[in-house]
Amino acid sequence: MLLLPGSLPADRATLKALCVGLDEATNIAAWLKAASVEPFSGSWSDAEREALGLTGDLMDGRTLATTLPFVNNGIHSYAVATPLHAVLGLTDLTPLDPASISLDVDASRALCEAADLHLSIDGVRLSFVDTNTWLVSCANQVSALTERPDWLIGEPLRPSLPRGKDARRVERWMNELQMLLFAHPVNVSREERGLPPINVVWLWGFGANNPNDEVGTVGAAPPRPNAEVSNVGRGTATPTISSLHLDHLYALRNGNVRAWQNAWQKRSSEILSADAIILGDSRPRLRVTPRKASAIKKVTALFQRKTTLEHALATLQQQL
Repeated sequence: MLLLPGSLPADRATLKALCVGLDEATNIAAWLKAASVEPFSGSWSDAEREALGLTGDLMDGRTLATTLPFVNNGIHSYAVATPLHAVLGLTDLTPLDPASISLDVDASRALCEAADLHLSIDGVRLSFVDTNTWLVSCANQVSALTERPDWLIGEPLRPSLPRGKDARRVERWMNELQMLLFAHPVNVSREERGLPPINVVWLWGFGANNPNDEVGTVGAAPPRPNAEVSNVGRGTATPTISSLHLDHLYALRNGNVRAWQNAWQKRSSEILSADAIILGDSRPRLRVTPRKASAIKKVTALFQRKTTLEHALATLQQQL
């Protein structure tokens, strides 16, 4: 399954603007025109879980932990914590791109230490990995479905809050950290310098340390890591899904028409060989699956005018 966030904006005017001068990728257009289409219900992280065959949460926490020399005795589950700045609107918070908030290593480490101290009473420890990534170690197993922060940028936070058995507990931890960091010296200093404060610590990607672990209860905090690892790139914290690409999404957010158009050609071979594609904008909208053309349709297609990608996408958009 191929996931293409940002590939099919729901707004017709936006799609029209993106497709101006787009007369390439007729092979992709033909593939889309012949495919069967059905609506997709859920988030992009839901689509990821489906693509990976997961019944629980994204496993990024456990994946990150396996790359680090941490002691895991007494730890039942891992997750990832991502420090963010979110702008307050009328009814919700909207996160900014982490690359735009100028958070440095020392500030991130100080915030991580404060968050770790606060949550330790609940059997949760946070360990600094890099500026945008902290490892979360839990003394008890956590059952929740969470959203990858990549999907949150520029979108309201409330619809993406955790779901599942322990969702309220995870949400409570995030709320407590939000209040804790409000008056933290790092944020006071940032605001004095005209920088946005770190007012959200997003917890996501909960994975059991051992898949056979039973759900435990909150008890003593797990042991601290025996080593702290820095300079670990963000890619380490994110398990690679060969069928997930963010080219269209980044181009859509930045209003980069040329980059959005180039993304189609860049992914051409993967699209044409995919067994299914999820298209959408900030949310997945449609699932398209290839449909084998009959012999008659193949012959007829030889005499028909080639469909443009713009026309194929506009036709799909009508089904949203």
